[in-house]
This record gives sequence, structure tokens and C-alpha cells, in this order.
Amino acid sequence: GLTGAALLTDTPVWPVRSGENGIDPDDLALQLKRADEQGKRVRACYVTPNFANPTGTSMDLASRHRLLEVAEAHGILLLEDNAYGLFGAERLPSLKSLDRSGSVVYIGSFAKTGMPGARVGYVVADQQVPGGGLLADQLSKLKGMLTVNTSPIAQAVIAGKLLLNGFSLDKANAREVDIYQRNLRLTLGELDRRLGAFPDVTWNTPTGGFFVTVTVPFVVDDELLERAARDHGVLFTPMHHFFGGKGGFHQLRLSISLLTPELIEEGVSRLAALITPRLP
Repeated sequence: GLTGAALLTDTPVWPVRSGENGIDPDDLALQLKRADEQGKRVRACYVTPNFANPTGTSMDLASRHRLLEVAEAHGILLLEDNAYGLFGAERLPSLKSLDRSGSVVYIGSFAKTGMPGARVGYVVADQQVPGGGLLADQLSKLKGMLTVNTSPIAQAVIAGKLLLNGFSLDKANAREVDIYQRNLRLTLGELDRRLGAFPDVTWNTPTGGFFVTVTVPFVVDDELLERAARDHGVLFTPMHHFFGGKGGFHQLRLSISLLTPELIEEGVSRLAALITPRLP
């Protein structure tokens, strides 16, 4: 993901706190102040406002407006990644549609809405750059130097899907949206049925996307993941792998996209068998 790309380009990453409404705009302002005091210039903030990976959280409308205010006040770009926005029960306006100061670069992908193997995406970057022209033109040149071109066959596959559905991603993904929503409802229901009686185990309740975050009172690390796979035949992702700091060691991520109702029931049952003996 982004953190891996940053490592490859030797770009420093500065973590910002997130909560039940996604990224915390006030903590972003605080981190920007701290960076400035250390003589560092922050150029951009990467954010997934809708059903973020890995947390599954979404920003409410007030948080979106506040984030835009912080970005404008500090002169940074917001890199809005909206790969999961289509797969929800409700849709709030994108940061890009609310942007009045040219602060948002919108990043879209057909990996979730088209076909994962196609690896086709797009960027809306209409900011003017010094010397004239758009940021999109500069990004296009950089991409051309790095990858020469996205596979024409992959682009044709995505174009064909759009043509068959009247250029509507909603229509093209109607079946998928129904499946993901069903899986999300079933997963949350099974968690409540199997673990709802234990106050030390909690989870968020996203209204869309692919992910649910479960919080437990014991350490969730790779050793526990290995034991879960070996002894219980169930997999999850320890959340600490996604943290820019040192947190996440009491959380795990469940992915619900490629599952049947039977697998969800069995998977949560096995997860409960792993969790309950470790509760205080």
C-alpha cells in the first residue's frame, strides 16, 4: 500500500490518529504543527474517507469539512483514496466534491469496482502547477516514465464493463454491492451472537466496505495468527501491521468480501473459539 510505496521512495511517513469517524482533523493540525517545529515540511495527507482499509470507518460530513479547513490553512494536499465508496448503504459527498481551495487530489481504482487483476486506476488532479499546466499532466509524465503504459488489454476489459453497463459503476456493481452488504450484516450478526456476551470484546459497525475491526483485551500479533491458522483454521490480519506508530496490538481485521454465509458462520465460530479462552 501507500506505506510500502513511501518506503521504496524514501519518503517519510508521519502517523495521524484516527477514531470512529476516521482520521482526526484536529490531530492532523497538531501533527502538522509538530512537524513544522522540527523543521519538516509536510506536503500531503493520505486519507480514505469511506470505509477505510483496514479500520472500515468512514468520516462524517462535519469531519470532512473540518479536514478541508485544516488542509487549506496549512497548505497541504489531501490524497483522497475512494476505492470502497461504492460499497455502502449510504454515500456522503467526496472530499473532492466539497473542495473549494484546490486541496484535494482524488484517487480512484477499478480494482474493486471493475476487476482486481486489471490494475487500472485514475487520478483527478486539477491543481495548477508553477510554470503552467495541471498537476495531472505532471503525474501522467511521471507514470509514463515509471511504467510506460497501463496494459491496453486491461484498459479494454474495464472499458468493456463500463460500455455494457451504460457507463454506470452502480449498475456494473449491483450484484457485488448486494453480496458485500449481506456479508457485512451476517458478520456483524454472528459476532454479536458468538461474542456479544463478553464486554471485553468489541467491534465497529461499518455500513459498507469490506472490513470489520475487532478489539480484544490480549495481544494480537503474528504468533497468535499462526496459532489461529494451525489450531482453529481461521485467518485475520493483526492490526498492528497497519499502524504508522506502535499501536494496534489489541485489534484484528476481518475481511468479509469473498465469503459465503456458511463460511461466515463457521469462521466467526472458529474465531470465537480462539478468543473466548483468552478472556479475563
